[in-house]
Amino acid sequence: MFRIWITLTGLLGAIGVGLAAWSSHGLSSFVPADQLPLALERARAANLHHMLHTVALFGVALWSRQHAGFFLNLAGTLFVLGIVGFSGGIYLLRIVAGIHEGAIINVVPFGGFCLMFAWLALALAGWQRERSGEFR
Repeated sequence: MFRIWITLTGLLGAIGVGLAAWSSHGLSSFVPADQLPLALERARAANLHHMLHTVALFGVALWSRQHAGFFLNLAGTLFVLGIVGFSGGIYLLRIVAGIHEGAIINVVPFGGFCLMFAWLALALAGWQRERSGEFR
């Protein structure tokens, strides 16, 4: 699983940096001027969560070299789903498409829940390893 997690970390990190640059330099030509402050605020929040959780995924990748248990892989999966759902939903739905209502917008809170549960799965992974005497 290490190769999968480290590959996803690299891809998500590169995408995050690219989206940060785009939102800083190209968003103003894409969003109407009256909507730009809100779009910039949303882009910054999405990018912050995107990059912070990509770093967490990097930790999952490194840890998976030592031990790839169920909860660790669950955490990695949830981090990826969360980044795509939460940050990706904000980037694509709220900023690019301008969608602010309807069923599809629920991908954003779903992504947020995935991020929260990823941290809980990571905690369970640590607890399991410590309890079994393998974690040092």
